[in-house]
Amino acid sequence: MDINEYINTQMTGKIVRRGNSAVIPLIITFVGIAALVPAYTVFTTDTVQSTLLSIGFIFVAVGLIWAVLCFANILWHYHYLPTSSPMQSKTLYLQTEDFHYCNEMLESGNTQALKTLFRVPSSNNVLCIIYSRDHSIALLQAGRMETSRLEPTSPVVTLTGDDAKNIVPLLR
Repeated sequence: MDINEYINTQMTGKIVRRGNSAVIPLIITFVGIAALVPAYTVFTTDTVQSTLLSIGFIFVAVGLIWAVLCFANILWHYHYLPTSSPMQSKTLYLQTEDFHYCNEMLESGNTQALKTLFRVPSSNNVLCIIYSRDHSIALLQAGRMETSRLEPTSPVVTLTGDDAKNIVPLLR
């Protein structure tokens, strides 16, 4: 069971999936409209008018597409209900030796030593972490990336309280 399935089945009532807010995309859309209005109503040089039209259409298009994705809940995030904190995810790429060590730590429950893991820029061996922004909960799972899909190699470990705060060095 991968980490997302675990959240959907084991963390009901604690972690929910929420759609992203559409406030920023709507602001970007209105900025684009504000750039288009003078392009059509105020006499300007061709260069200024072309610039305003280009910027306006780009902002309106990007803002509208982004807003539609937010309203359709295609862009979403997890939310931790007990502390009302949004959650983020982080993928750490590990060397082979550290990956085996990480699997052993997750299976044994010894998560204190996770701080010593050495990250690499790219690898098929990963540690997925989904954590709340206030660091009150963290879910960890090691796995291998196979054709851009995580194949879990360890169980999902849930850390709360001080244990969750201990992994903060990994998140930087």
